[in-house]
Amino acid sequence: MRLYICGIQNISIMDGLSLVTAGRRERIHRFVRAADKQRCLVAGLLLRRFFGVKSEDTLAYGDKGKPYFKLGGPRFNLSHSGDYVVLATAASEVGVDVEKIEPYPDALAQRCFTPPEYAWLKRQDGMEAFYRLWTAKESVMKGAGLGLSMPPESFSVLPLERGAHKIGGDIWFFHWLPLDGHIVCRAVSGAEEATEVIYVQADELMKPPTANNK
Repeated sequence: MRLYICGIQNISIMDGLSLVTAGRRERIHRFVRAADKQRCLVAGLLLRRFFGVKSEDTLAYGDKGKPYFKLGGPRFNLSHSGDYVVLATAASEVGVDVEKIEPYPDALAQRCFTPPEYAWLKRQDGMEAFYRLWTAKESVMKGAGLGLSMPPESFSVLPLERGAHKIGGDIWFFHWLPLDGHIVCRAVSGAEEATEVIYVQADELMKPPTANNK
């Protein structure tokens, strides 16, 4: 599987807007904050650059909104937060979450984590432990295509180690990646896959799609 990682700095909205699908342009225009517009744009540019997505007709969506390629191809998932956008691709179902590490309300941890997870968190130092739990849960919820219909407090991701985790009747494998004040977690179902991390520069997003497109 692959993780494509791109920062949102040095991305020109005007230069990139004409390259993404009409549907994504509509989503970009609905945002007010410039950073939100850039994150949405970069997500679309990653899909265009590496999978040739130029039209919404290329994509279909599951019951809870998870996108996939209509005509087959690798599974994929997108996430963006803070300064980064991440695109994960795999042969089987995959979910990815990136989060900027910053202070969080304890009430959120109590509400979204199981009692053993919350107890584990209280024994850790620093904020990264919270985001390791959070990103693991988000990546499974997204990978399963269920979103918040799979409440985060309804399942456990402990132990926070690589290896098989049985969650909701399926087997998931986690991989975490620290990223300049952020943390990334990807979850892939069925069988572990080696992860190739590809850092994408802003100017590369403007190039024509690669040959391995959809």
